[in-house]
Amino acid sequence: MSLKRHPYADFVHRVEKPARYLGGEYQSVVKDWGGVSVRICLAFPDLYDIGMSHLGTRILYSLLNARPDIACERAFAPWIDMEAELRARDMALLSLESARPLADFDVVGFSLQYEMTYTNVLNVLDLARIPLRSADRGPEHPVIIAGGPVATHPEAMAPFIDAFLIGDAEELLPRSLALLGEWRDAGVERAEQLRRLAALGGWYCPTLYAVREDPRNGLLVVDADASEGPYPVQRAHVEDINRYRFPTDAPVPVAEAIFDRVSIEIARGCTEGCRFCQAGMIYRPVRERDPDQIVETVLEAMDNGGYDEASLTSLSTADYSCVSPLIKKVMERMRERRASLSVSSLRAYGLAEDLLDEISSVKATGLTFAPEAGTQRMRDVVNKNISDEDIRTTAHRVFSRGWHRMKLYFMIGLPTETDEDVAGIMETAAGARDIGRQYHSRHKVEVAASASSHVPKPHTPFQWAAMDTMSEIERKQTILRQMARQSGMSVKYHDHRISYLEGIAARGDRRVADLIELAWRKGARFDGWDEVLGWEAWGEAITEWSAQSGAEPARYLGTLPLDGALPWDHIDVGLAPRFLEKEWKRALKDRLSPPCGKPLGAQVHHTNLQDAETDQRKLICYHCGVACDLGQMRTERLEFLDKLGATAPPVPSPDAPPPAWKTVRKNSRGANLPPIREDQGESFAYRLVFTKLGHIAFTSQKDLLRMVPRVLRRAGIPLRYSLGFSPRAQLSYGPALALGVASLAEVADILTLADIEPAELLARVEAVTDQGLHILAAARLPANTKPCASVAKLAEYIIAAPGKWGHGDLEAARARIATGEPLPVMATRAEGPREIDALQGLISAEVGLLSSVEARLLALHADTPVLRWRTDLDAGGASVRPDDLARAVLGMGEHTPPAWVAARTALWGSRKGRIFDLLAPEAALETGAELALPQPLTTAGLEALAG
Repeated sequence: MSLKRHPYADFVHRVEKPARYLGGEYQSVVKDWGGVSVRICLAFPDLYDIGMSHLGTRILYSLLNARPDIACERAFAPWIDMEAELRARDMALLSLESARPLADFDVVGFSLQYEMTYTNVLNVLDLARIPLRSADRGPEHPVIIAGGPVATHPEAMAPFIDAFLIGDAEELLPRSLALLGEWRDAGVERAEQLRRLAALGGWYCPTLYAVREDPRNGLLVVDADASEGPYPVQRAHVEDINRYRFPTDAPVPVAEAIFDRVSIEIARGCTEGCRFCQAGMIYRPVRERDPDQIVETVLEAMDNGGYDEASLTSLSTADYSCVSPLIKKVMERMRERRASLSVSSLRAYGLAEDLLDEISSVKATGLTFAPEAGTQRMRDVVNKNISDEDIRTTAHRVFSRGWHRMKLYFMIGLPTETDEDVAGIMETAAGARDIGRQYHSRHKVEVAASASSHVPKPHTPFQWAAMDTMSEIERKQTILRQMARQSGMSVKYHDHRISYLEGIAARGDRRVADLIELAWRKGARFDGWDEVLGWEAWGEAITEWSAQSGAEPARYLGTLPLDGALPWDHIDVGLAPRFLEKEWKRALKDRLSPPCGKPLGAQVHHTNLQDAETDQRKLICYHCGVACDLGQMRTERLEFLDKLGATAPPVPSPDAPPPAWKTVRKNSRGANLPPIREDQGESFAYRLVFTKLGHIAFTSQKDLLRMVPRVLRRAGIPLRYSLGFSPRAQLSYGPALALGVASLAEVADILTLADIEPAELLARVEAVTDQGLHILAAARLPANTKPCASVAKLAEYIIAAPGKWGHGDLEAARARIATGEPLPVMATRAEGPREIDALQGLISAEVGLLSSVEARLLALHADTPVLRWRTDLDAGGASVRPDDLARAVLGMGEHTPPAWVAARTALWGSRKGRIFDLLAPEAALETGAELALPQPLTTAGLEALAG
């Protein structure tokens, strides 16, 4: 969709990161609605920046759009500023792909990853003009569904959601959507659709279930005898996740995402059995992806998206059965691409020395470790199967390989915790820092400690535990803060108020739904974000809710009796009825339960076939209720090792030289330093001229710096990288533009490792560019050419507002400019407001009409009058934005007029008094009194694009 026709076009420039709301990402899918039978919008109840990193959304978006009968689009929760703009205009929240109101879809699906997004769910529904509660929706409204880990304890959101998908969605969701389309076309009533959906299994439809109050704890629980739907609701389960290959065609974020890289799920589930971890319980058993498929997926996704960083992720990546040979194989391919690898949930103490050397040879982010507790007793309580010695070993192995930083994650507020356990957190972190100082100078070593507050979660052994009060959490945080100050360290911890609210929502029953709605109506949004937490709104809501319902937060946060029914008992995640209770009792006795699926005493799996076949010890099983085929599990692991060629333990040779790709350097203490990469060979310089049109005009310069290298990598252009531990593609860019200003004349210099004809380079790059970013021209640069950043000094701009500024308005503005008198204006910048002269660097100004090419590319009529001016960026013109000039000479005021257009239409080089076309720097021309600028060489490219 053209930005000029986008419903948000007139105001989106007023909000932070407009690109969050405009869509158009590379690899996004727009389908003809008339050619599909059902339409779903995946609504992520958090910012675009967060949701675009969510693996589940990527999986479902690709899976659903692969079907010709389903159209799948996306929406994200709008930030505070965008919500204000929508409400001020009484406008609906729109999908990214086709800019359609969410109410037009057949189904709207929410991903529930975190309880503190609940108010955002209500906000999205309200902005979409969909009734909040299921009971108020009619046949004209979409079916509202939700999934994700939080859907396994759904009662606090039950009145708002028509159907919760419990468990894995890959098999159940596409089939269910197709059926919903059939039932809608057949005229089946909404209530009957939900009955049929529940009968499929894996779906919990709350309107089919009645609740009663449990006498033991006072909580509302589902009454099996008075309900219409299946009881219990059994989770949907995909036995073989290899049947659903991880997607390689996910949309590439335009605005920077939190984890802005290729992330690949290598396994689902976890063997470790940490008693606080809900995901480790509800995603059993462990299911691993085939290593060959993982490698192929990583490479294909990087090529398709143009990324230079990949991440292997799972609940516990270190427990993937062949993690060492897998990482080695992926690392080998990463080096070929000069790309980097991030490995989450890694444990250095259990991994082979040669693998850690591999990781230290490539920029590897994500060196974070989670001891969870500061003392051995507390780690036994939570079933974290690591020792103090393991933590020390990890620190030695990390710092001895050149890293200076290490992150350690802990929790406070765990069951049976004492002040000694809290103090142990900083003692453990300080011990790791002291080990680091054995390898590096004191000021270079950084150990970052982070302590979250434990929230007892449903479907875990700690589901019956009391949560620490807010005052108790504050007291423990004070202990951490004081100890950190004494030891010269820092510690981060979560806002205790957020944890308090999370606890109420996590163990909430249907009464809590009223509290959530009250808080939302009082302004609660983005409750997991410290900077916008509406604590006053929540406080008022809790007071009113308690008075109306008789419920108190303490009912949900205190100890729950083992013999009482729970609000999530009707959701069967596959665990045996007594398994969690047994683990809770073992926790109270400080007793460990070794990891399941491994031989007793094993911390990680064998890294080669020879050792794995020799070890005939039985695999541990706790009979948790989930059916695991341990024989098949053992056989599969052997097959994976064989596929990776890991047949025997590596035999290091003491005389072997270092690998060709790595130069080993030592510091004064003998530790490895970050590598210097080998010479990359001859490089070739090119200059590209390109456009920023449509939604790309609303990307920041920072986002552009990420986008252009991705386009080049997608085109298969081998780029030259900087040396050192964090290599970067070597590009130089022209002067930055203000957000929202379009451009027909952007410029970038690139260094490649291949000699490519400019015409071929242009064609290859243009074939894989983002919408609105079009390559107009490419030229080889002679040796020693000054980079465009230092010579692009003269620019031409236009401003127009059809229907607002006529020819007379613009002529009056030109006349004001012609006086030569300074025009002071307050300019708003990131560092704050400051007064500037709007005529700084101005060379000339005139009023005229758009050329036919400019008109087509900027989606304006050719007879639109424009103010066109040229400015010397070196003489202060770079600090003046088009809106500054418009406010100074046209009285635009703080509010931009509708259909306002600003664009850069040309860019020239200037050096030592000579003006030249940036694509032909050797053909410099003398400046004349009339500043007769050379015709830009992009004319042909512009005309072709406009045509």
